[in-house]
Amino acid sequence: MENEIGGKIMTSNKSANTWILILCMLAGLTVGNFLGELCAQVSFLKWMNYAGVFGLDNPIQLDLGVMWLSFQAHLNITLAGILGMVAGVLIYKKI
Repeated sequence: MENEIGGKIMTSNKSANTWILILCMLAGLTVGNFLGELCAQVSFLKWMNYAGVFGLDNPIQLDLGVMWLSFQAHLNITLAGILGMVAGVLIYKKI
């Protein structure tokens, strides 16, 4: 979409907006997980740190003779992290 403002043609860059949204969501996830860890110490807020763990238990290994590669990933999603991601999306909409 192009707009002409003051003699200059402005283009909206949707890929930049997508990266800003992803950045806001990751920041919210990080802050949410941090707050979830803090809430784990408080008895009536322990539910905020309830987590589901997804990933590979055994690493995927690749031996190339010269080089050996190993890949293992775990994703730990807490309720506080999900709330943080929602907050990140809301902050993105305000920007």
